[in-house]
Amino acid sequence: MEVFNATTWYILTVLLLYIIWFYKRSFAYWKERGLEYLEPVIPLGNAFRVISKKLTVGEVFAQFYLEIKERGLKHAGVFVCWKPIYIPVDPEIIKRILITDFEYFPNRGLYISEEKDPLSTHIFNAENSEWRNLRAKLPAAFTSAKMRKMFAIMEKLSKQFKENLDAYATNGTPFEIKSEISRFTADIIASCAHGIETNIMKKENEELLKQGRSFFDNQFHISKVLLVITIPRHILVKLNFRIMTREFEKYFSNLFQNIMKYRKEKEIKRGDLTDIFIRLNEKHDDERDFSGNKPIDPINDIEFVSHLTAFFCAGFETSSSTVTFALYELARNPEYQSKLRTEIKKILTKYDNNVTYDAVMEMKYLDNIVDETLRLYPVLPILPRQCAKDYKVPGTNVTIEKGTYAIISNMGIQRDPEYYPNPDKFIPERFSKENNAKRPFISHVPFGEGPRICVGKRFGILQTKIALVTMLRNYEILLDKKTSNSFTYARTELILRKAGNVWIKLKHLEV
Repeated sequence: MEVFNATTWYILTVLLLYIIWFYKRSFAYWKERGLEYLEPVIPLGNAFRVISKKLTVGEVFAQFYLEIKERGLKHAGVFVCWKPIYIPVDPEIIKRILITDFEYFPNRGLYISEEKDPLSTHIFNAENSEWRNLRAKLPAAFTSAKMRKMFAIMEKLSKQFKENLDAYATNGTPFEIKSEISRFTADIIASCAHGIETNIMKKENEELLKQGRSFFDNQFHISKVLLVITIPRHILVKLNFRIMTREFEKYFSNLFQNIMKYRKEKEIKRGDLTDIFIRLNEKHDDERDFSGNKPIDPINDIEFVSHLTAFFCAGFETSSSTVTFALYELARNPEYQSKLRTEIKKILTKYDNNVTYDAVMEMKYLDNIVDETLRLYPVLPILPRQCAKDYKVPGTNVTIEKGTYAIISNMGIQRDPEYYPNPDKFIPERFSKENNAKRPFISHVPFGEGPRICVGKRFGILQTKIALVTMLRNYEILLDKKTSNSFTYARTELILRKAGNVWIKLKHLEV
């Protein structure tokens, strides 16, 4: 027994010494490359506040950004556990990573495995030529002409949305707003992008809403994000790691394969996003790849499902979060709510009180409200990029090695007091034409920037605006006492969500 105890202690001591050596060696990474860094601690590096759920990923990287900036640095290194992460702060370096030198940082470096996790292959994760081919084709789904057509669908669905809200206003019943907004935006994306009437606002297809919401719960749960960052992809694949559940995979595979089959059999052409992906699923010699030099290789059925699933889930969830944050701030700041309502009513009188595409495009203060909401609450608060080949940071002696993550904190940028004095306060006037001209180009990037900017940005902003117009022209928005006075974020996910629900009350207004 004594031998066993001695042996056990010996093994544990050797193991402990190895772990200490491993971390000390890992933590020397940035020093050896001449880059200043924030001091890490064994075993979590600089990620203790994330893993202990004291703060969200977005908040922690925003703090990294601000600390690096306060130290007068252009960039610095941190560690997530033992993994080195590069954090740029200088706007010129950020612009180079996202735009000018994009060829060095073309991918997000997230988890992809068509064999082990088929629905992980969607466009948000897609890499290299696969991504380039898709990105070259997708803007056709969001042209100005297509946006006008989709606006007509949104405006029609807004009538059902108002009908639902009228019931709450008439009864004086408080309700959780994000749930109602999610139903509205889910019906919109399903109709505009996929050509299906889901009637989720009428409490039909509840399973679709449930599965759609789980996309971000699965894709961006903090435990999975940390595994993807710290463990090499080939090891995760060997371990049969999955982001999406099999239930999620089965549900959306059945849904979108049936849609494709139906459209092909009936020869239905809507010119929407689904049509684009159906064409990409087929072999067409005149459908060229991103270079324009050769026919594009068709996407397979799994990729077809994966891309449409991502668009559906992201299309309703991100906008519903933005609208929720906007209403939360407008309820807390009635002077801004009143000013926005005045603009809405004034412009609509020019259009016979009809909510039209042109009318909404004229609402500049509405633009300010949406921009300020996205500044304070970027739904995806970091922009991850993985270095594809060694990159010497211009104007420095620092080289970012292939495979290293560069993480841009758009939440940090957008709460930088140099660009936005009193940054934690909601002030829509920050985004007047005059104030916008005073800030660097890269100071407002809630959708990313450069080639990997969100392809659905215009769609997301448009449905956000029509939700706000529908509510502000018809109701006064009040926070209910069920809404917590303290504001914190849900700490289990990468995307920004308020911890606890936002409960509001509505009061009818004369239109």
